[in-house]
Amino acid sequence: MSKLMVALALLLPMAPPQERTFKVGGTLKFDGEVPKGKPNKAVMADAACAAHHPEAPPKDDLVIDASGGVRWAFVYIKKGLEGKKFDPPAEAVVIDQVGCTYAPHMAGVMVGQKVTFRNSDPMAHNVHGLPFTNKEFNFSQIKGVATDVKFGAQEVPVKVKCDIHPWMGTWIGVVDHPFFAVTDAAGKFEIKNLPPGNYVIGVWHEKLQTADQNIPVQENLQTNFMLK
Repeated sequence: MSKLMVALALLLPMAPPQERTFKVGGTLKFDGEVPKGKPNKAVMADAACAAHHPEAPPKDDLVIDASGGVRWAFVYIKKGLEGKKFDPPAEAVVIDQVGCTYAPHMAGVMVGQKVTFRNSDPMAHNVHGLPFTNKEFNFSQIKGVATDVKFGAQEVPVKVKCDIHPWMGTWIGVVDHPFFAVTDAAGKFEIKNLPPGNYVIGVWHEKLQTADQNIPVQENLQTNFMLK
């Protein structure tokens, strides 16, 4: 009986070995003397919004820590995945409105993935998306309301603002694959589960510029960027 089982096993097709995947990480640094953060005084000029802050919150458009790490930059695979298909995640990316600011200030999503805009403030806001490739959207929200949006095409970035409180803004990087990241408070990022290949990594930041990087991925890598 055991010999028969061995013979049958030899006739079965061998399953292909699972392709290894890798991580690409690094840090985005500001090129030059680190500028001081600026307070968002416009928030404090609105009494209802100011009530949520003991002092003016910092502006989110240029956040750099003491060592030069740049926060809220979008890092993504710009080239190298052409022809490959990826299903969007079932879970939504949530963007909240808290204290008359958007949280987070920068987010990444896949084409077809749900983006849930939520209003946790007691005052009304409106969510006005200003894409070029995708369809524009504009809707009002009172406290506790959540509204879903999906993007049908890749676009980096999409600006979203509040017409009631014009200082409020967030950005969304929309890509057709899951290989992207948003830098943290120290300017660090990590892109996981990347199959081996030759790629171009792109970086977008609303105030700073950097050059793309060509990287061959055959192992876990660290690659850093300088932003001007």
